[in-house]
Amino acid sequence: MNSPPTSVGPSGAGLKTLGVVLVITGLLLYAVLGDVEDNPSSLLVALLIIPGGLLYFRGRQQAAKKHATGPQSPIYDSRPHVLYLRSFQTDVSTPFEALAAGNFTTLEEQLADVLRPLGEMIAIGRPGDQLPTTGAARIYATDAEWKSVVLTRMQSAPLVVIRPGTGAGLLWEFEQAFRTLDPEKVLLFIFNLKIEEYNAFATEVRNAFHITLPAIGTFSSVRALIDYHDNPSKVLPGFICFSGDWRAEFLPLPLTIVRFGYNDFKKSFIQALQPVSERQRIAARPTH
Repeated sequence: MNSPPTSVGPSGAGLKTLGVVLVITGLLLYAVLGDVEDNPSSLLVALLIIPGGLLYFRGRQQAAKKHATGPQSPIYDSRPHVLYLRSFQTDVSTPFEALAAGNFTTLEEQLADVLRPLGEMIAIGRPGDQLPTTGAARIYATDAEWKSVVLTRMQSAPLVVIRPGTGAGLLWEFEQAFRTLDPEKVLLFIFNLKIEEYNAFATEVRNAFHITLPAIGTFSSVRALIDYHDNPSKVLPGFICFSGDWRAEFLPLPLTIVRFGYNDFKKSFIQALQPVSERQRIAARPTH
């Protein structure tokens, strides 16, 4: 295993602290001034909270880069880690995207936290990124290197999580996983996927690998009223796991009305992944 390079660059602590201070100050100011209808000066609150949120996310990106390149980076140790494969289009790579998502932690960061008992989550970084998405530790590879990196990580990973999407590179990764891995090591992450996108993916998997993915329902109109993310044009979010004969099972995310943040899915991830976590614990248990 290669030694990690010396980590350089800011740790992000300063930006995170400043961001938190601005957000808290804005909330306190709102409590004093009241609603905009009662006091137009409350518009000043947005000038504190929005920049505060942006600075906080930027600081976490700096911290993620520092961790990925530092001596404690999971990229350079010899332990097996979870491999996360996805289309680069799903990355939340700017503070504005994070702010629009409605939560201080990204979806990927929440998933990485839930899967951490199985290992740190590692992903291929998007070429040209100045700062990574928070969540999986990023490995940056050239066009000539990335396939070799994926194959090596895939074979050592206790779990390979694939988020269906578009792109020739992702299709190649699907093929390697389905052709070379134990079915119980593969987990599909279904999220924010339109009906036609999922159906096209399921058809491709059936034609190429003779694997039948489960039919997934769509959001009801009532659920869509509760959460704007729950669009009736999309399939229900969740995970697809596989048994030893590639028999697929859909594990839906339970609906959680009360959340820490509007985009907080950590509790739902834990509940949906309980069968996978139990199976992984059994597999890791020593036999005598």
